[in-house]
Amino acid sequence: MDRCNKIIENRDYQLYLVKNDQQERERVFCGHHFEHLLTVARLTYLLLLEEGQPFISREIAYAAGLLHDIGRWQEYQTGADHAEASSELAGPILEKAGFQLPERLLIQKAIARHRNKDNDSRHRSPLGRALAKADQYSRLCFNCNERDACYKFEKQPHKGRLIY
Repeated sequence: MDRCNKIIENRDYQLYLVKNDQQERERVFCGHHFEHLLTVARLTYLLLLEEGQPFISREIAYAAGLLHDIGRWQEYQTGADHAEASSELAGPILEKAGFQLPERLLIQKAIARHRNKDNDSRHRSPLGRALAKADQYSRLCFNCNERDACYKFEKQPHKGRLIY
């Protein structure tokens, strides 16, 4: 997990998390803070193992989870797709952390397609599918005080109970 620790220690990574926090200061719904990223990382790896995908390393699964929302602040500021923005921002961080080009491309593709847009998983890799599902399951919607006002609540498969 040395490379994942290098991600966490990366100054740009830390800056992007601060920018997310600044943009979400007044947000009453789920945020995109470090705890969310770490939860998604853990669930991504768990889902890969459950789906029989052990060839994707824990470090790759964690890297994808830790980086999947780092561009969320760009969506707030410019309307850019945060998945695409996060994928672009992740490239240099992954490189500095020591991930090889094929690993970076796999992770960046999964991040770029992690949104559950139209529930279309046809164009996702196993890592991308696990990341999208982990992102969705990471929220504790059934225990949220804002669920009545949340536009996503009714679409969540775990709205009434804990799944993971």
